[in-house]
Amino acid sequence: MADPTAAATPVLEVSGLTVAYGDTEVLRDVSFTLAPGERLGIVGESGSGKSTAVSAVLGLLAGDGHVTGGSIRFRGEEIAGVPEARMRQLRGRSIALIPQDPMTNLNPSMRVGDQIADALRAYGTRGRAAVRAHVVRLMTEAGIPEAERRRRQFPHEFSGGMRQRVLIAMALAGDPDLIIADEPTSALDVTVQKQILDHLQKLVDDRGMSLLFVTHDLGVAADRTDQIVVMHRGAVAEQGGPAQVLFDPQDDYTRELIAASPKLVVPPRDGADDTGDPVLEVRDLTRVYPLRGRREELRALDGVTFTAARGRTTAIIGESGSGKSTTARIVLGLETATSGEVVVDGTSTTSSTRADLARLRRFAQPVFQDPYSSLNPTMSVERIILEPLTIFRVGTKTQRRARVAELLDQVALPRSVADARPGELSGGQRQRVAIARAIASRPELLVCDEAVSALDVLVQDQILTLLRSLQEELGLSCLFISHDLAVVADFAHDVVVMRSGRIVEQGPVDRVIDHAEHEYTQALIAAVPGDQLTRV
Repeated sequence: MADPTAAATPVLEVSGLTVAYGDTEVLRDVSFTLAPGERLGIVGESGSGKSTAVSAVLGLLAGDGHVTGGSIRFRGEEIAGVPEARMRQLRGRSIALIPQDPMTNLNPSMRVGDQIADALRAYGTRGRAAVRAHVVRLMTEAGIPEAERRRRQFPHEFSGGMRQRVLIAMALAGDPDLIIADEPTSALDVTVQKQILDHLQKLVDDRGMSLLFVTHDLGVAADRTDQIVVMHRGAVAEQGGPAQVLFDPQDDYTRELIAASPKLVVPPRDGADDTGDPVLEVRDLTRVYPLRGRREELRALDGVTFTAARGRTTAIIGESGSGKSTTARIVLGLETATSGEVVVDGTSTTSSTRADLARLRRFAQPVFQDPYSSLNPTMSVERIILEPLTIFRVGTKTQRRARVAELLDQVALPRSVADARPGELSGGQRQRVAIARAIASRPELLVCDEAVSALDVLVQDQILTLLRSLQEELGLSCLFISHDLAVVADFAHDVVVMRSGRIVEQGPVDRVIDHAEHEYTQALIAAVPGDQLTRV
């Protein structure tokens, strides 16, 4: 007969947890409880303490990080400060982690099946045939089709969503009581995100596990958890059920998160019906890549045609592989089309002279997804912003330095950051530097390729507000590449929906979102998380 007290014992009980790195306190008096079968979400921006709390639970605090106070109890056992040997027994078998980025957590030189097999052997599974059968069963359970064949493939042969499923299979290998999912879908398209979260929820329900879900997306937490803990600056700002947190928030920071979360609602815009003359025309664009070692071809773009109006934001939306970034690269002249034509400001890029191309490069400037990888880490902010001014020979040295100061003001950065390097800045500050560099030569068209997708909702909201103000102040046109339809609804005037290299629907953003005609657009809309947030 089962012990009736066992079901009442919390799976995880964190009380008054305080953590420091060296002498610096980074977590203060954090408390929360996770019951058997319950789903608890920890929400907050980068630096709020979410991942530090998870690392403390797992006994994986980096460097000189250490618990200075409080308690962490797993199924009634105190695990804060226990010997590493005991934590190794618990990690994987009892408490499993699904990390954020599968490409940095999977060995690129090992077949995925072998990596799952390693986890199984570590947890005691023996015998070649038994391990192989268990690998196939776990991959199938994690939602990977043709598991017998795909276990022999390498991580690069899987899509982002399928790689995340491999990590889920590895987490299930020890048959844990608690799964900690640390931003498991933040890098995925909304439709893939929904598939992964649906499947993870089914696994939690079927196996009776508890789930600790870490995210910066309040919409995802509201949809997927029973309790929400909001963290801010290393402390718990608020906690409660999703309905209470969303509809009756008690803390100002929670209200900020709710206000900043993108919603699938198109706000009224001045001049929304004034389309103006075209700043960009894409005509029957095709891009074909030969597949190495095969006689086949990959048709990345297939007859793409659309027009972007001057002074407006035209968004291109679609899943990974839809062709949106390929289109952006061709518009910027970073890649050549197989056929078709791109006309920028009345000039065709396919038949341009060298002088025309130089003018077009100044006319259209990019802002990429990851500002850290697109900014030279060895250069100061001043040198980064000066670079396009020097390349395009804009003004004298004195005038260029004055222009840098002016640009820092425009993107709301203190002039003191001019001497800093990218590694010394936050993600939001780095993206502001990238925007300052992009507008330095006074372009008329910004091409933003997933420019806010890597940012927390508060920082994302700040960057979108900045782009709006610059668009109004400078008369900029914007080609905005995104996989997030809620962001597009908030920011764009017109939208082009792409799938598998083709346009399936396009038009004013309010018409496409409120009256979507194509089933793929409807699926994108249905996959946007946070239905409850639209009513806040």
